[in-house]
Amino acid sequence: MTIRIDTDMRAGSGRFLIGDTTADAVFTREDLSEEQLLFGRAAEEFMRTEVVPRAAEIYAKNWPLTRELIRKAADRDFTRLEIPEAYGGLGLDKVSTACVGEQLGLLPSFAGSLGAHTSIGTLPIVYFGNDEQRQCYLPRLANGELIGAFALTEPEAGSDALSARTTATLTPDGKHYSIRGQKLWITNGGFADIFTVFAKVDGKHFTAFIVERGMGVISGAEEHKLGLDGNSTTALMFDDVKVPVENVLGTVGEGHKVAFNILNLGRVKLGTRNIGGAKQALSAAVKYAIGRKQFGQSIASFGLIKHKIAEMSVRCFVGDAMVFRSLGEVDAALSKVDANDGAAVLKEIEEFAIECSINKVWSSEALAYVVDEALQVYGGNGYSREFPAERAYRDARITRIYEGTNEINRLIVGTRLAKSSAVTTAMASGASAAEQGGSAERQLLARAKRLTMQTLALASKKYGKGLSSEQEVVGRLADMAIEVYALESAILRAEKMQKRGGGNAATALDIVTVFAADASDRLGIAAKNALATLEGPNAGAAIDRALSELRHGPVDTIAARRRVADAVIEAGRYPL
Repeated sequence: MTIRIDTDMRAGSGRFLIGDTTADAVFTREDLSEEQLLFGRAAEEFMRTEVVPRAAEIYAKNWPLTRELIRKAADRDFTRLEIPEAYGGLGLDKVSTACVGEQLGLLPSFAGSLGAHTSIGTLPIVYFGNDEQRQCYLPRLANGELIGAFALTEPEAGSDALSARTTATLTPDGKHYSIRGQKLWITNGGFADIFTVFAKVDGKHFTAFIVERGMGVISGAEEHKLGLDGNSTTALMFDDVKVPVENVLGTVGEGHKVAFNILNLGRVKLGTRNIGGAKQALSAAVKYAIGRKQFGQSIASFGLIKHKIAEMSVRCFVGDAMVFRSLGEVDAALSKVDANDGAAVLKEIEEFAIECSINKVWSSEALAYVVDEALQVYGGNGYSREFPAERAYRDARITRIYEGTNEINRLIVGTRLAKSSAVTTAMASGASAAEQGGSAERQLLARAKRLTMQTLALASKKYGKGLSSEQEVVGRLADMAIEVYALESAILRAEKMQKRGGGNAATALDIVTVFAADASDRLGIAAKNALATLEGPNAGAAIDRALSELRHGPVDTIAARRRVADAVIEAGRYPL
């Protein structure tokens, strides 16, 4: 049985696995409106003129300056993007906010400070606050008068947030909660004014609170970090901090809804910042390679340097295709609900939890690859702080940890796919993407979807409700799904570029050629590992069938990579 997805069919919840999608049905960077591009250009101009020139002061932990720059960002509306108009904001779409976030990555430390304020520092009140709370706090968060932060992690509660030990006890007069405990790794912890704090009421009911610094919050010393050393990260201490009962955010006992939904919201937009950072690292490495002479010629002319430039470019292109596809789908879903109805908005975004986690994992690992290879292009100079590669390398490392570690996000992808009603219905009916004519990459994609669905069905049948405990298998299922989403997104973007024409279309096709050739191998490794466990002693035949399904090529990827690298070198930067 085959299914085709058209532009009217709902996206999200892993539906990309169960049908064929046309290029016209997805949003790509090439679809950005002039207004959305304008927001991105304005953010870039702000960063280059106001923030980057003061980088040394930011790295010196001049928090009054950081606050001043956040207020300047507010003057340019960058703190208002997702706040409803009724509370002093602009109420913009996710694509527009992501365009701004991409450019803020020109200085990741400041991007972390501003991003923590505008996203996890503000959105809990946007989506879970009552009208009185919104009226009280959102206008001042919008104009930069107040700086927000998010206090979830504890010494004994990292990925397992619900094991928090911070407590909230109702005072005898019934007017306040007394909060006691400690939080760790709080971005903006040294200077924020408003915190979303999670504590267990009576030691049992996990609950979110709006806590003002003046209520008695004490910041610890600044953490000495590997990267992002220009933003404030501290512990927070709560010793009988009295919080009015009116500052409960949402409902007592439902703090998990606040925490997990807000983290999911962050993942919607995180991908553009990661890929933006990758593009910056790539462009800087290309410029250096062009100017660096060895053996009488530019190192950009060397085959192995071209290989690195091409591989970095592949990741930038594919990452862009993935994150803008997801953002476009989220915006399309949100356009059908009342933007002021926080519960309805969150319900729609929840439908994309799988895709958001996929983008978080893929984009952060792509960034890690690019900054590593960019440093390698610099050679010994890359190891020196006089050149930009080492700081990008250090700053990138946290992206695989925050917003849920990549391990946690892989588990989200695998277990949610097994529980998705759309996916389970398709598994029960034997539905799969149609393998049609057309490009070899399209045919590989269809076979990869079918194999992923079959492997997922096999795992679900074998383990049932216990699948989530089989983390290694779940991780391999997630890897297969992530690879499928990346491959399809790249194909769709390249096809759309081909239809529209333009000088970069040929480069896009070369990128897809290279990516598909390597994706078939990565899919094969993940499938082989999963099937060896799922099929046991008789796995040989199943593995042989899987590897046969994924056979692709032969493809001259060396020639394709050379063409990609030549296009990037000719442009002197990443051009797509």
